[in-house]
Amino acid sequence: MAKVPEIKPKTFTEYVQTIEKLHAKGANPLWFRGAGKITYKLLPGLYRHAKKKTAAEIAILERDTMIRFRQRSIPFSDKSLVDDWDALFFMQHYRVPTRLLDWTENPFIAFYFSVMSAKFAVGKGDALNFKDDAAVWVLDPVRWNRHALSHQSYDGGILVTKDPEIKGYQPAPSFSKMNNHAVALYGAHNSPRIVAQRGVFTVFGQNLAAMDDAYDSASFPNGSLQKIILDKSLLPALRQSILSYGITESVIYPDLDGLAAEMRREFGFEV
Repeated sequence: MAKVPEIKPKTFTEYVQTIEKLHAKGANPLWFRGAGKITYKLLPGLYRHAKKKTAAEIAILERDTMIRFRQRSIPFSDKSLVDDWDALFFMQHYRVPTRLLDWTENPFIAFYFSVMSAKFAVGKGDALNFKDDAAVWVLDPVRWNRHALSHQSYDGGILVTKDPEIKGYQPAPSFSKMNNHAVALYGAHNSPRIVAQRGVFTVFGQNLAAMDDAYDSASFPNGSLQKIILDKSLLPALRQSILSYGITESVIYPDLDGLAAEMRREFGFEV
């Protein structure tokens, strides 16, 4: 089994140089996902249930949550949910656990989520002391998809919900006929936040393993998934770097919630 390759830049400049080198290595687009804790696995919310641990249980859980959301969301939204895919993306936007895992096409957005979601304690002189290293995952969605769907001799790229290959991931009462590995797909841009964050997704199949574990166990090709590690001692400086380039709360969340979060930080309420 091959371990996911790791890269350890020491400055924001080195991070940018790392991204440029990764882009230069191939013609495929790259996707990114920031994590404020290095041990956080690439696993969607639905598969993190404390008690439901089998594919059969997760399938029933998905169907029940979708039915409940469709029934009870009607008074709160005038959006018409055309099909199950539309419902899944809409549920994901409102943080209902689904089989979707969020990624971004923008490496700076992922960097922001990585360093700004990392947990810290306040030390002397308001110094931020971080508890864990952070990480930015880098995915080659084309190479990943071709391996995940190699049993279908797939040689295409990033999927959309109308592609025939995605039928193997449609919500169903049972996961028994669902494809195994997660695949990368473009989803509905159904909110200003998804647009601002350049949001894209992976949708998981009947394999309940995290993508980083599947990379090892299913022999995904080298370079299809990589991990950029941001040392906890560097996080205070890295936070200041991304904020100084104008990637702030109101940019990531272009609404009043984002503005309020930005003001809390700027006026010293964060610490």
